[in-house]
Amino acid sequence: MFLELVGAFRCPRPHDLTWLVALALDLEDRDIVEGELGCPTCGARYPVVDGVVDFRGDAVASARRRTVAPDARALSELAMRAAALLALTEPGGVAVLTGTWAAAAHDVVALTENVNVLAIDPPYHVASGFGVSVALASDVLPLRPMSVRAIALDTAHATTRFAASSVAALLPHGRLLAPVATALPDGITELARDQREWVGERLQSVKLGRGKRASASPDRG
Repeated sequence: MFLELVGAFRCPRPHDLTWLVALALDLEDRDIVEGELGCPTCGARYPVVDGVVDFRGDAVASARRRTVAPDARALSELAMRAAALLALTEPGGVAVLTGTWAAAAHDVVALTENVNVLAIDPPYHVASGFGVSVALASDVLPLRPMSVRAIALDTAHATTRFAASSVAALLPHGRLLAPVATALPDGITELARDQREWVGERLQSVKLGRGKRASASPDRG
């Protein structure tokens, strides 16, 4: 897990936003291999094992999917689709890929310039490192408001709560990609859709919970 990404995480429990504190027991370059993230507000601890941070807490945790990795061509096509729809042509920032999209996390890193990818609940073959961080989540995206530039949701993660937390985590004008059957969440303006997915952009003010709001002006100038 990329050390600099710690500042983008938040405790998924329902309380005021606070920074998480990282305890790194094993570092390789700028990646935390073993350690934990702690919440100073509620005392929750989230372990980091083999570079993977687990935010599922006390919930019944299912194992990561031990599926056969797609072939190189399929991964390349998936990565190109994600990079194009999420507008990852500009360098820098963090893009989030969930579930089936996360299978192409390393391919997306290879296609882009200095874009870090956070893979949420990826297939088992996706490892942390080399620009990819891996996290396991419950029913919300454990990221602070306005912390990432783009998010791709697969069917398993396109729930109402997960989508709403994803909108909150987007920077102004950040892109959200979701299955076509997913209702467009508040705070997202649709840009395009096909038979598989729609892609939208965060332009509107978004409720962040506990009465707080973040404003994203639609005026690019």
